[in-house]
Amino acid sequence: MTSKARFPGFPVFDTAELIHEQADLELYPDLRAALASLPVDHDAALEDFQIAHRFLVKYSDVSGTYNRFRSEIQRFLNYTWLVAKRHLSQADTDLVSSYFSFIKTPPAGWVSRGIYPAFIASADLRRFNPHWRPMALRSKDTNTPYSVSQASLNASRTALQTFFKYLVSRDYLQRNPLLDVRKRDRNAKPNLNQDRDAEVRRLTDWQWSYLLETLTELASADAKFERHLFVIVTMKSLFLRVSELAPRPVDRGQMRTPTFGDFRRTIVDGEPYWVYSVFGKGDKTRQVTLPDAYLDYLKRWRLHLGLTSPLPVPGESTPILPSKKGDAIGKRQVQRIYEQAMVGTADRMEREGFSDEAKQMLAIRSETHYLRHTGASQAIEAGGDIRHISEELGHANATFTESVYVNSEQVRRRTEGRRRLV
Repeated sequence: MTSKARFPGFPVFDTAELIHEQADLELYPDLRAALASLPVDHDAALEDFQIAHRFLVKYSDVSGTYNRFRSEIQRFLNYTWLVAKRHLSQADTDLVSSYFSFIKTPPAGWVSRGIYPAFIASADLRRFNPHWRPMALRSKDTNTPYSVSQASLNASRTALQTFFKYLVSRDYLQRNPLLDVRKRDRNAKPNLNQDRDAEVRRLTDWQWSYLLETLTELASADAKFERHLFVIVTMKSLFLRVSELAPRPVDRGQMRTPTFGDFRRTIVDGEPYWVYSVFGKGDKTRQVTLPDAYLDYLKRWRLHLGLTSPLPVPGESTPILPSKKGDAIGKRQVQRIYEQAMVGTADRMEREGFSDEAKQMLAIRSETHYLRHTGASQAIEAGGDIRHISEELGHANATFTESVYVNSEQVRRRTEGRRRLV
């Protein structure tokens, strides 16, 4: 049920499956009429729609990211056209600041109680859904007021940041208006019951370096640790779960075993790249780009196995982690390899006087997801595109990835705090 208060705006963009059909508005008579009646120049509003449409089409093959970006952009366009009474090319810092203030405490008419599709089918046309609103309250309690979380505001900022960069690259805007918006304007209203940092379960850079150095030394001294080195580096560098390195059941009781044939060399714009095909969570397949630095570890592992070529060849059926019997080791064995690597590193830490650090490593010796989280966090911190990393992690959308892995404000705050004098 929607609020009884009147909403002056309208939905702008349809689903990812239908966005390509929306360019000429032929099937969208309500949207054509609404754009023509806006209190801004009609041609300018139509140009706003067209460039925003082109931007969203770029993301239509990644449903989660598309939905997040669509939601944010059509909400921002409604505010720009109807509240600020401007068009998109006039967006500046003041407009964006006032927008963030607006969405923290929106008028009742802008909020629905429940999620509704933007458009509905009617006689081969796409009509406005009268129940749709730019914001939604999911609680069944009719007395619950609408509130926006900091995670939601962060997601809004990410979507607009990407959109504004696109507009600048197309000379639609001279400058990204979000760059000068004060942090205070982008923050949610304080909630005194939620004053805790979001916890990212990952290794510190020092812990990772120490772990890698320990396993490299162990493998160089004793070949039985070559497998430990390869498994740890692979899980961290390719963002893998334990289950993604072990055989898994698929249709009709068949097992799918990760093989070297899952590594593939491809050419993009004349440059060679290696990718790894992962059969992951939810029986979904994704591709992960191999870092150039990872190839040396792949070659080292194949040399240890006695394989003839330094790098995989098409159709190669050798299991990535073969057992002594010739088939592949299972999930529990991969887990045990991780545990042994963490214990071995903790032992070295203890010997070298890092007792507290050793206890920390032992405390997470069964937490294999630390490697995946560490790899993704370091990639993002190094400047990687969060949308691309989200896809390689197998996440439904970049918003979820940001909520789990990105917390630059927390890092800055803690770093500055450590520098204070006593």
